[in-house]
Amino acid sequence: MTLFVKFMQQYWAARHKAGLPVTLTRRRIFILPTKAGLIFCLFLLAMLVAAINYTNNLAFLLTFLLGSLAILSAIHAYANLAGVVILHGHLDPVACGQDAPLTLTLHNGKGQRHALVLSQAKRSVQIQWGQEEQHQVMLPIPTLRRGYFALGPIQVHTRYPLGLFRAWSPLILPLQGLAYPASLPPRVHDWEHLGGYGSDHDTHKAAGEEFVGLRPYRPEDGPGRVYWKASARGSGLQAKEYHQQQGNRTVVLDWDQVQAHDYEQRISRMAGLVLEAEKKGVAYGLRLPGQSVAPSSGLAHVHNCLKALALMPEET
Repeated sequence: MTLFVKFMQQYWAARHKAGLPVTLTRRRIFILPTKAGLIFCLFLLAMLVAAINYTNNLAFLLTFLLGSLAILSAIHAYANLAGVVILHGHLDPVACGQDAPLTLTLHNGKGQRHALVLSQAKRSVQIQWGQEEQHQVMLPIPTLRRGYFALGPIQVHTRYPLGLFRAWSPLILPLQGLAYPASLPPRVHDWEHLGGYGSDHDTHKAAGEEFVGLRPYRPEDGPGRVYWKASARGSGLQAKEYHQQQGNRTVVLDWDQVQAHDYEQRISRMAGLVLEAEKKGVAYGLRLPGQSVAPSSGLAHVHNCLKALALMPEET
């Protein structure tokens, strides 16, 4: 039984794999009556039995008229889906636990489209298609673990026009996304230990930082940044605010120097330090087991660093 189920799963996956672009043709579209359609068919059957029993011509006419509408509904449901072309798509990287946006570009083919729905599992989005030939649709895909993940099966379906039949096309597209590790906010002593504030942070500003003013004191500031004169005047605790001048500081985020309770938490701490370093405008690099990332900054560098952390091997 297990071998049969495995065989059917493999057959189903092979049957619905599709490269991009893909056109929804008759070989990819399935159609079945909905629950409302089944109830409608039962009423038609009861009406037909009554018409035969009483040999009533008007009853026959009404039964066949409604049956014709049902058949036309099935034809229109199929035609509403047939010919749609999925040109290309991509999954944007996000932090693990967030929804990765799947963006697909659809082409109308010919004719108008009504009430199309794109769905995966319990997530779905209505495709609001105007007169334009191409249309972009975005569907949020949940992420459960860091690293690369496959898109999985999706469906394009419709119940247009009467809701009596559901036409759908299951697809397995060759798309994969990247889930960054969930980041944890950096702790002050981690940042200091890695050189983010300099070894003399508790006494005066770090080299390369410019004094820009005062702000309310935060617990993570440490005593070295408290402006004691303001406190003595009864103005409350004020902290000195410094701006890091870009290009004057390089921070190396070393795997062995970050403290954490376990392997995955250390990865999350490193991700938080990457975001903090980018926020402060300093040049930063990574030193990981078996690999390193040269110091730099910018969005592309953030992606490279978070990608390296996301692809760290699982703890053994």
